[in-house]
Amino acid sequence: MAQKKLALISMVAAIAVVAGCGGTGGGSGTGGGTAEGNADKEAAGQPAPKPAQPIELVIHSNSGDNEDMFNGQYGNALRKKFPDYTIKYIPHSQGKTLNELLAQKQQIDIMYQSIAYYPQLSETVGLQYDMSELVKKHGVNLGAFQQTLIDGIRSSGGGKLHALPVTNTVQVLYYNKGLFDKFGVSYPKDGMFWDETLELAKKLTRKEDKQYVGFAASAPHLLGNNQLSQPYLDAADKATFQTDVWKKMISAYFLDPGADQGYKDRVTALKAVPYRLELTNSQELAMFAFHSQFPFAVPKDMEKIDWDLVSLPTFRDKPGVGSQMAPFVFGITSISPNKDAAMEVIKYLVSAEQQMNFSKQGIMPVIEDENIKKAYASESAFKDKNWKAIFHNKPAPIAAKSKYQLSVEGLLTKRIPDIVKGTVDLNTALREAAEEADKAVAEAKRN
Repeated sequence: MAQKKLALISMVAAIAVVAGCGGTGGGSGTGGGTAEGNADKEAAGQPAPKPAQPIELVIHSNSGDNEDMFNGQYGNALRKKFPDYTIKYIPHSQGKTLNELLAQKQQIDIMYQSIAYYPQLSETVGLQYDMSELVKKHGVNLGAFQQTLIDGIRSSGGGKLHALPVTNTVQVLYYNKGLFDKFGVSYPKDGMFWDETLELAKKLTRKEDKQYVGFAASAPHLLGNNQLSQPYLDAADKATFQTDVWKKMISAYFLDPGADQGYKDRVTALKAVPYRLELTNSQELAMFAFHSQFPFAVPKDMEKIDWDLVSLPTFRDKPGVGSQMAPFVFGITSISPNKDAAMEVIKYLVSAEQQMNFSKQGIMPVIEDENIKKAYASESAFKDKNWKAIFHNKPAPIAAKSKYQLSVEGLLTKRIPDIVKGTVDLNTALREAAEEADKAVAEAKRN
């Protein structure tokens, strides 16, 4: 769980670091127009009209964003666009948890989180709100979005539109070119299958001056956003872990790459599967599957190696199907007194103008616009990398997220090191994880 929390915070921090938003966007897209609708294109780059009366919008998140992160990512751009709105951000902190804020009768207009945790944030306290009518009223074009994002939000909300995606990530494969050069192995390429990746990994898992590891993955990210759209919990909130689907993925992502005894010994020494520091700092890891914001979270570390990226490998029976997308979503609360103003703010964040700003800095857009995609990372320190890789695969459908997601996800991922080492067999580990998850959900429902 701690690793997952740190990974989430690193992704949030990355977004804040790179979001020095400036300029205007636009251009012709292929997703059915722009999210804000054609009527609003002329307003791009211009401040919003002054409201009839003063408006304060209060935004809350438990994502790990502090005020500086929020301002760098969203607040500064919103205050520039809406100079007559007061934009107030209240991050989750001691004395300012959501329950405490509600007990204090604090106004909350908008909440945001990753799609995995938004149901837990909003539904636990009954603040979810179906934005469908507001979307129509304010002319937000849902057809402009990457449709799996909208479908994913609806699947987690019982068909209702409780939020809109604003920023996005996918899983990709990073590699240390220096290790491939050292051992005379050809670089990975876009469009590989998992069995091909395994063959590369075998050539790089070797003992020379030290133990090298060919491939590793972030278990919370690759399993939580898996390519086969398997949820942790089914519709009845029962764990799904004891299925052939999970066995297939864990074998491809962890068991097969970790079959070498040297790999197992390294997991024993690290007390974990190799992770990002083994890629950048100790430079013993050749390939690492992780989210697309990773380089922007730790730019100083990434500068230590000669690296690039390719698309996430795919299964042969699902060719070209990548990970699920993992957007950050913004939703209007049921208690907001300023729902129309809140909708205008979210509408701006998903506009072609702001999505172009995001994309240039290395933040994956949520709308289908080829010009915006082509601009990805063009104003970042890593503009010359193979960023087309993040758009190479077709995204897997987003599995429905439960409000109990946070209670169970770590119960599977914490067992991965022992599965790799062979101290517990896969079937036993999955059974124990499922039993523990079912107990955790039952306990959460009682509280």
